Amino acid sequence: MTKISLDISGKVSSAHLKAISAIKKIADGLGIKFFVVGATARDFVLTCLYGGKAPRMTLDIDFGVEIKDWGSYVKIEKGLIESGQFKQSKEKQRFVFEDTIIDIIPFGDISNNKNQISWPPDYSVIMSVSGFEEACQHATNIILNQDPYLEILVPTLPGLAVLKILSWKHSYPERQKDAEDLLFIINNYEHTDIMDRIFNESVEILESEAFDYKMASIRILGQDMAKICTPVTVAEVKDIFIKETSRASQFHLVAHMMNTNHEFDDILVLLLKLKKGFLEMI
Repeated sequence: MTKISLDISGKVSSAHLKAISAIKKIADGLGIKFFVVGATARDFVLTCLYGGKAPRMTLDIDFGVEIKDWGSYVKIEKGLIESGQFKQSKEKQRFVFEDTIIDIIPFGDISNNKNQISWPPDYSVIMSVSGFEEACQHATNIILNQDPYLEILVPTLPGLAVLKILSWKHSYPERQKDAEDLLFIINNYEHTDIMDRIFNESVEILESEAFDYKMASIRILGQDMAKICTPVTVAEVKDIFIKETSRASQFHLVAHMMNTNHEFDDILVLLLKLKKGFLEMI
């Protein structure tokens, strides 16, 4: 996927601009690569860029920081606190900037072969960062503000969908909002620039879906998700799809999506279509 700069300047709240600008200044000073994840990334792409109505509002901002060891994370913590703009929370990854809650999640060489991080000093708090490396590698640049200029990395929608389905699985049943966000992405992929691709690259998919643009776009979303995943992540996402759509399933993912006022059968059809596209590419 081509990396281009997308412009949503004038559409981002001043609170988010201030917080992200402060984080960027510190991360850039340390030479640390970061990107915005979570519901804020969802809003930047689907709401600010494409005009979709998000299932809920969020004032929090989640960041992924690519680092090699905990010494690098300590430098980030020190930079945030010494700036005088951030307060550290009791939760390992959490800081507060004015009225904005900031989560800073490390990934990269710091994680183990199961894509997990264990927080020092006692390493009892374990967190999954599955999908972070792929989402960051395939992220796109988004301009948040022109004056002063502010540009950051944000996951593409396929990357964000991978993060959402993995986060839901690793935090079940606490992360129901990840299921809701995944459905929001599924329902709105057809309203992005996907139509150009359908007519230029994927007419056969559209024909096989009886010219149902929504179903064709969901299949392509599944394909796009598979294309960016490493073999380890492919296996993990595939396992989720199979477990959550099989006849023996308890359909936990569908149930969590149903709280968005969609019917069970309708959601299952969408999830099966996403699964079909994903499996077509592996």
